Amino acid sequence: MNMIRTLLLVLFAAGATLAFTQPTTDEQIAAQYFQQGDHEKAVLYYEKLHRKQPTPYYYEQLFKSYIALKRYDDATKLVKDQLRRTDDDGRYLVDLGHLYKLQDEPDKSLVQYEKAVKGLKEGDQNAVRQLANAFTKYNEYDRALDTYQRGQKLLKSDAFSFHYEIANLYAMKGDMDRMVGSYMDLLSSNPSYLQSVQNALARYIDFTTADVRTETLRMELLRRIQKEPQNTLFQEMLIWVYLQQNDLGGAFVQSKAMDKRFNEGGYRLMELAEIAVTNKDWNTATKCYQYVVDLGAGNANYNLARVGMVEAMDARITGMSDPPAADLQTLQQQYNTTITEMGNTPATAELMIGLARLKAYYLNDRAGAMALFEEVIGIPGLDPKKQAAYKLELGDVHVLGGDIWEASLLYSQVDLEYKQDILGHEARLRNAKVSYYAGDFLWAKAQLDVLKASTSKLIANDAMELSLLISDNLSADSLNLALKAFAQAELLTFQHRYDDALTVLDSLGAAFPLDPLGDDILYMRYRIAFARHLYPEAAGYLEKVLELYPNDILVDNAMLDLGKLYELQLKDNAKAMAWYEKLLFEQSGSIFTPEARQRFRRLRGDHDNLDTPEQKFLNGTP
Repeated sequence: MNMIRTLLLVLFAAGATLAFTQPTTDEQIAAQYFQQGDHEKAVLYYEKLHRKQPTPYYYEQLFKSYIALKRYDDATKLVKDQLRRTDDDGRYLVDLGHLYKLQDEPDKSLVQYEKAVKGLKEGDQNAVRQLANAFTKYNEYDRALDTYQRGQKLLKSDAFSFHYEIANLYAMKGDMDRMVGSYMDLLSSNPSYLQSVQNALARYIDFTTADVRTETLRMELLRRIQKEPQNTLFQEMLIWVYLQQNDLGGAFVQSKAMDKRFNEGGYRLMELAEIAVTNKDWNTATKCYQYVVDLGAGNANYNLARVGMVEAMDARITGMSDPPAADLQTLQQQYNTTITEMGNTPATAELMIGLARLKAYYLNDRAGAMALFEEVIGIPGLDPKKQAAYKLELGDVHVLGGDIWEASLLYSQVDLEYKQDILGHEARLRNAKVSYYAGDFLWAKAQLDVLKASTSKLIANDAMELSLLISDNLSADSLNLALKAFAQAELLTFQHRYDDALTVLDSLGAAFPLDPLGDDILYMRYRIAFARHLYPEAAGYLEKVLELYPNDILVDNAMLDLGKLYELQLKDNAKAMAWYEKLLFEQSGSIFTPEARQRFRRLRGDHDNLDTPEQKFLNGTP
């Protein structure tokens, strides 16, 4: 008996499923014909479906099919039937008006359009939007505007102002003045629409070009600021416009005015300074920091601003291809003054290290640099990991002076203390490079092979590349003359002795013209050209690597470096995107693909990440 009941249930379920799925088959076929533009066949199915179930969707598809086939009589009959069903719903009056317009009967069309608008009822916000959308569907923008304006009168509430929809309609009409005005009206009544308004303006206005549209927006914002001086929203919008135009100077003037008027304590200027530093606008960054410094030592951001001023000056001067000696001396003086005022504490450690780097790499004062590094490393209360990182940098300064064994001692200390940490792996990598510079290739390779398993992909990749360089170029006679010359050139490059390094590379190329180091020599020439700010020449070396050694391990490095070179130095975003894209498609297994994808998407205009200096600044969070 139980088996019979089970069998009946199964048969009932199968029958129910069949009954349920059968109508959808007709719907799928109808949709397929409609999408293919075969309206003759689509009509046959939609007529059948609409007779069985006269839903708004089946009506819509059938109406469109009749219009496409110019079967206006059938379309008219369909619309009138729908009007009877829906008690003269305004949306279908619009369909009827459109139908009359297609048949060149404008008077009849006008009657239906006016009837639809007049038929709006008080308090029905949804009906207003539906009717306006019906007009918009047929590009009847003025009728849609009439609908929203009548809706405003009927609803009698600022909560249902329709400013956003009205602004979008003006944008579709190309009426920038009214579009901007409506968006500003919306912000006045509902500030929560700020992000939506900014997104809409970014769609309709090209901020990279100074034209009548950007000027219209700027003037309207200035007018609103004068009209409502206590409303910060319009002032923040004006700053946003300046940022979109990359006019950081204008953003500074407006931010300073807001800070003074609302006593904000300089936080907005600190965030603008961060944006300016990111954009390498050192002039604006310095102005921002100076403004905060001038607020006095009692200000919460005073110390950060003092440090920021020095770091901005450092980035500007050391970023030059050949920094003038006078500028370097001024920078050193600024470091000394600031450190003297703020004292030698863990909070100023990075500032002191900045001065040490300046002495080591630009002022040829390695002794002074080493003394500063040792002083910072000995500061009580300094974070142990920072202390270890500074030891690594002190080791680099020893390498700079040619004392590679003292450098090795410092690297070994950090390696022993942080064996399982990234710091320890970095120390071991630098120690391996010291052995490589000294010509002890087998010991260096043994250390590098261990580092291939590092949890840091960049360290593992660097270790793998140097290990392969060594193994590919070890000679059978153990003299390894070519590899020793190349290692010497690498050491000279690290020491910024670029002319000497190039001399060694020239000699190497002449003595070993067929040596497998050819691609590595090109890459080192690229690094030297880059360090000297000879960017077109640097790009040429990378392109030569890809042309002559398309299957080499350095290919993905070269593609990423070319992309960054064109993006950041040569300011050619199209070429940068092309190289990033090439890396993504041709070197999909590279460790550099995440960075290449991120850079490509940003250049393409994707804005997924809102946690940027710009967004923090615009959010106005102290």
